[in-house]
Amino acid sequence: MFGLETKAQEWHRDLTTLCAFFLSSAVFRRCGLAILKRSLQIALAVLLTISYLVTAHHHSPCAPPTKTIIAHRGASAYAPENTLPAFRLALEMGADFIEYDLQVTKDKQLVVLHDETLERTTNVEEVFPARSRIAAGDKSRKKHWYIYDFTLAEIKKLDAGSWAGANFKDTPVPTFQETLDIIRGRAGHFIELKKPDDYNARGVDMERLVLAQLERNNLANPDSQARPPIIIQSFSARSLQKIAAELKSPLPLHLLTSADDKDGWLTRDGLVKAKRFCAGISPHKASLSKNPEIVTWAHELGLRVTPYTFAATPHETEPLRAEMFRFFYTLKADGVITDNPDVAEKAKTK
Repeated sequence: MFGLETKAQEWHRDLTTLCAFFLSSAVFRRCGLAILKRSLQIALAVLLTISYLVTAHHHSPCAPPTKTIIAHRGASAYAPENTLPAFRLALEMGADFIEYDLQVTKDKQLVVLHDETLERTTNVEEVFPARSRIAAGDKSRKKHWYIYDFTLAEIKKLDAGSWAGANFKDTPVPTFQETLDIIRGRAGHFIELKKPDDYNARGVDMERLVLAQLERNNLANPDSQARPPIIIQSFSARSLQKIAAELKSPLPLHLLTSADDKDGWLTRDGLVKAKRFCAGISPHKASLSKNPEIVTWAHELGLRVTPYTFAATPHETEPLRAEMFRFFYTLKADGVITDNPDVAEKAKTK
């Protein structure tokens, strides 16, 4: 909270106390309504002035930039990733955005899951032991339970919580709609499209599915809320270009980049190209540590910078707080994508 806003709250409390004292005093009993009317006029003028100053401060170009906390798969350091308990906890911790991943089921339903396979975060091996397969071209010859081999009804039979602790037993895989419902109005959505190019190759238009769902919820346009509640991100530049150019979505897009930046997006020229279809970049934090100038170059183009992933176990958070503080105030990142939104909140406070 800015200092001026804090001072405004103090003045408001003082004025309230003064009015209460005045109304109970002998002065009021002797002078009555005339003094009360004048006092209220003065108090109103003071409060309107305070309101104006606070509003002007927030909109001033000299005001401190907002640092954004993006809860990675929810508060995933404390609850099973990409589940409603993790999202609820992130909201309680004050996250500005909840980041989550979308996949598509066999019957073309959008669900929230990071992996394209189900075995890491669910009990699919117990519930559907005979449904694994070896993907074509997989040299490891390892069997997997692919999400697009299962309908939504089948996926809803799975336990997506027990792997993270017995207290999360029987937590289901959430749908996109369930996630929209729990977060909307309480935080923004930072939505990652997982492997959209692979879905497109299988004849599934993932981008259209996502935008259609947002449209049904009146979330497909930034003007549908006081501030843009939706940001879409992906490692696929082609998918983001499709959303921006072909599907003409006005929603802000962020390009995710890996630590090796093999496609060169984090060069000066690469960022200029990204600016044509993106509002921001979400690079691996190692990229910014290696070359802090990336933030400067991005900001010169008007791109926001939200690096990933900042994480620590619940009992080892002090080094993480220091790391996020450095990214906020030394490297000048606009936000952080973190498993520990509560620690990020502490890092925001200088």
